[in-house]
Amino acid sequence: MQKFYEPLLKMPYKFTFLFFVIMGTLLPGLNAQFRPGERPVTCEHTGIKLADFFSIVWDQTHLQAFYNDEQISSEEKINVYFKNEPLDNVLAWLLRKRGLTWYYREETFVILPKKPGDPDLGKIPEEPTINITGLVTDKEGVALQNASVLIKGAQRGVQTDKDGKFILTRIKKNTALMISCVGYSPKEVLINGDTTTRVQLAALITGLDEVLVIAYGTSTRRFLTGSVSRITGEDIASQPVADPLLAMQGRVPGLHITQLTGLQGGAVKVELRGRNSIAAGNNPLYIVDGVPFPGTSLTLNNIMEDGSISPLGASNPLNMINVADIESIDVLKDADATAIYGSRGANGVILITTKTGKPGKTKLDANFYTGIGQMAHSPKYMNTQQYIQMRKEAFANDGLPIHDNDYDLKRWDSASYTDWQKKLLGGSSHIADGQLAISGGGAMKDINMQFRISGGYRQETTVYPGDFNYGKAAALANLGISTLNGRGRLTLGVDYVADKNLLPSIDLAGLSVTSPNTPEPYKPNGSLNWDEGAFGINPMAWLLRTYKANTNNLLTNAVLNYWVLDGDKHKVELKSSFGFNKMLMDEIQINPFASFNPATTITSGNTFFVNGNIKSWIIEPQVNYRGKLAKGELNVLVGSTFQQEVRDQEALYATGFTSDATLDNLSAAGRVGGVASAYYQYRYNAIFGRVNYNWDGKYILNLTGRRDGSSRFGPGRQFANFGAVGIAWVFSKEKWSKDFFPFLSFGKLRASYGSTGNDQIKDYGYNATYMRSAPYQGFSGQSPSRLFNPDYGWELNKKLEAGIELGFRQDKVLFRASYYRNRSSKQLVDYSLSGLSGFNSILNNFSALVQNTGLEIELSSLNIKHKNFDWSTSLNLSVPNNKLLQFPGLESTIYNNYYTVGQPLNIFKGFHWNGVNPTTGLYQFEDVDKDGNIITYSGDYASTKRMGPFFYGGLQNSLQYENWQLDFLFQFVRQNGFNYLYINGMPGTFNSNQPVEVLERWRKEGDHSSIQRYSQGPAAFAPFFNALKSDGAVVDASFIRWKNLSLSYQLPVKYIQKAHLQSVRFYLQAQNLFTITSFKGRDPEVAFDADTYPPLRIWTFGLQLAL
Repeated sequence: MQKFYEPLLKMPYKFTFLFFVIMGTLLPGLNAQFRPGERPVTCEHTGIKLADFFSIVWDQTHLQAFYNDEQISSEEKINVYFKNEPLDNVLAWLLRKRGLTWYYREETFVILPKKPGDPDLGKIPEEPTINITGLVTDKEGVALQNASVLIKGAQRGVQTDKDGKFILTRIKKNTALMISCVGYSPKEVLINGDTTTRVQLAALITGLDEVLVIAYGTSTRRFLTGSVSRITGEDIASQPVADPLLAMQGRVPGLHITQLTGLQGGAVKVELRGRNSIAAGNNPLYIVDGVPFPGTSLTLNNIMEDGSISPLGASNPLNMINVADIESIDVLKDADATAIYGSRGANGVILITTKTGKPGKTKLDANFYTGIGQMAHSPKYMNTQQYIQMRKEAFANDGLPIHDNDYDLKRWDSASYTDWQKKLLGGSSHIADGQLAISGGGAMKDINMQFRISGGYRQETTVYPGDFNYGKAAALANLGISTLNGRGRLTLGVDYVADKNLLPSIDLAGLSVTSPNTPEPYKPNGSLNWDEGAFGINPMAWLLRTYKANTNNLLTNAVLNYWVLDGDKHKVELKSSFGFNKMLMDEIQINPFASFNPATTITSGNTFFVNGNIKSWIIEPQVNYRGKLAKGELNVLVGSTFQQEVRDQEALYATGFTSDATLDNLSAAGRVGGVASAYYQYRYNAIFGRVNYNWDGKYILNLTGRRDGSSRFGPGRQFANFGAVGIAWVFSKEKWSKDFFPFLSFGKLRASYGSTGNDQIKDYGYNATYMRSAPYQGFSGQSPSRLFNPDYGWELNKKLEAGIELGFRQDKVLFRASYYRNRSSKQLVDYSLSGLSGFNSILNNFSALVQNTGLEIELSSLNIKHKNFDWSTSLNLSVPNNKLLQFPGLESTIYNNYYTVGQPLNIFKGFHWNGVNPTTGLYQFEDVDKDGNIITYSGDYASTKRMGPFFYGGLQNSLQYENWQLDFLFQFVRQNGFNYLYINGMPGTFNSNQPVEVLERWRKEGDHSSIQRYSQGPAAFAPFFNALKSDGAVVDASFIRWKNLSLSYQLPVKYIQKAHLQSVRFYLQAQNLFTITSFKGRDPEVAFDADTYPPLRIWTFGLQLAL
């Protein structure tokens, strides 16, 4: 098997090679030796003699001036001011007006008269320049460190130092400076020949003017017509998580994220404003630095009908992004925000932007933390005495004798006790994370450059016994090159992540119910114990059966911008972006011979080998116009998309190995069989456009349109048109607003309506397909398995939204509310066919209609703003409602067993549980169809329970006192889950330990209990398994969780100056501190599969340095 880091060493990609050639060429130029004419000269003198000036040049460049006093006098006095100016430019300024030129010879420059036809050397500034010294502070005079000071239109600038000071050299008079700082409103300052300036920035209290990333551009919340939410890199950095999706839990209204397992790299369920489709995909579109990122995994369950070899269920592709490299995550929700992405954005869009370099000195950042994770809550299971009593009572209730093969009662030691939950899940997970980044930028001859290079590594073990662990290595390089005048810019990026996961081949949480009196799992010699009538039961055998997954992902992107017209009133930009992504995944499940009971007929170990890859590329040329029209600003965007994705997967099964040591070597197998393989190619093209007009900052109109083409539909159905309109009215800018609403500092109404398609279906779904048939007389054939359907087309999603945004107390308090209604029609579902056709069904557009409505509320407040103390609070609440509005002929389809018109799609449909019969002690149910029988999928299936969230949200607080910073988040969810009392098998059966709540069972006639009598006989099995399919299996799994805590202290500058450090910060972080819930299982978040490795409580301590 290929080592997980080998692709990092090879990286045989032309684009990656080109990128590092550019980086290797340009980055050394910041500090390397220059050719003679490029050697920098710094000199500031008034009335200096020319001879003395040339001496200074010699000291700095090691180049001696050779000239004739008749041509230029060494006693002449000149006024000079140069800061790191190339020598060619200095000599051009000094000599060109005198009719002189020069050339270099070894360590001298020779000055001589210029002859006709001689080229001009060097470059004289077009106009005089000045040098600016400045100070940037907040409104209270506190210096702002790392504020960005950019020359408007030139993409050149610096950052302020620890005292808020900056110096800019060679600045033209009447230049405008753009000054910005995180947490403060940006400001433009005009320099009218002044050499000093002092700038005060106002705190960015509301975020109304914070720049948000939207589709193919940026905007501010003040002028948005759509619904967009943002998570900043600071929010993400305050959490000790490796998955960016987990960093978003409880922070974004309308975005419901569920962690399906606490195992690192495991599946995460994401729903953005509900479930729109019955059978097609409901995942949002993920875009990383302009490149679409896979939203579904490469695990085996994509190509096998019977599931995956992974104990994770499915891997999470977003785990292949290093959270430390994320600058921001923007979530686009309504039609106005997403329609320009067409069908790809049918379920919303999540834009991830990675960090880039900033102008100024080269900066080195280092961040390290370590910690532990433990299971937060452990349900209490029966001890040996209680377990044996339960087993004996079950035999007594059934009137059956205890036999010799009832090992737990006849053969196993009744005095021994093993707490299997503690033994398998009671350990500690150890976490170590380290990140290193270098960034900076500045002017180099005729260009400006910003760069950032980072690397990181994370190691995390599990709470299982044994050496199971997860490791991730990441490297990111971003480079931006722009012309000095700001008209041209090239952005390049390479992001590489490799991870490896080693786990038992099953989730060991399911073994917690093992009998507490099982024999010792190991013999004295360390081998597995299968003696003492163990009956093949030894949970520790699963520690030998392992699952390994190595995943590698390479993402590259390039963006070229050029402003062909860059006037004050009209601007035209040509832009083209290219992106490439390749993800490789190798999985292997090893079942060694040593892990099997010798009493079985198994003669060798066996292995599953699975590999897959996703390769995708995208090219998007665009033209963007910005201009002033009347009292407003007009923005027009036109572009096109060319995209392709190829998925290739294969799975093999191998056995017949002569040694367990060779199980990971396919060539050592005695027999290899093909399990499954698949190859998919998806192509997508589109043309799109957007027109945005902002009239006087009060009335905003946004029109978007897109024509999509998808290879997932048949001829004549591949293209469709989608679009949206969004409007906004900033009524607080009206003259009458202050009279009617004097308490408002900001007010905006907005609305949008639009349509998008959905093509998140399997490739080639419209085609006729064939499958291998059973051999006949030694020959294999093929038989048709699916009909060709030329009418198979797009699902259609129509979205309507209205919102209001209000600001109070000079926008220190912001309130936002949104109501949405999404309706998805032309549902792609399996349509039942007559058996005479030879096929059970055909995938077709059906006139089922799914509706999602909801209310989203956000409230943010700056409670206290003081020189030494700040306190801010933010609250978000989402109230979603999903409903199947219509489904003609539902009763005659297979979906009748799962859905009900008028109910949500996420429901549990089954029997109505009527408790325990006080006479028989067995579960009883309502006989809805009155036929005297309780039958699965019959008319008795009449009860429904909503399984999606009723509401959810989060409460965030941030407090800062001097150098201390405290942030904490509470997450809350109102939901139902499955009763964990039912997942452990029927109480009373062999090797099925139970939670102590089961002790409150029915014992005798007349008892009233919610737990049926102990039994192991067939009479109790039917009611028990019917209970699993009834509304009695659904319980309240709502919770309030202290999700995150971050406490940090930054050392005062006076303590770190001598060490030449910019900042030193110590921090303590915690995740999943405690949970308030009535749910009795391990964790309410995984209450839909309660027998699962839960999210862990994590504590970490870290150190961050900057120099």
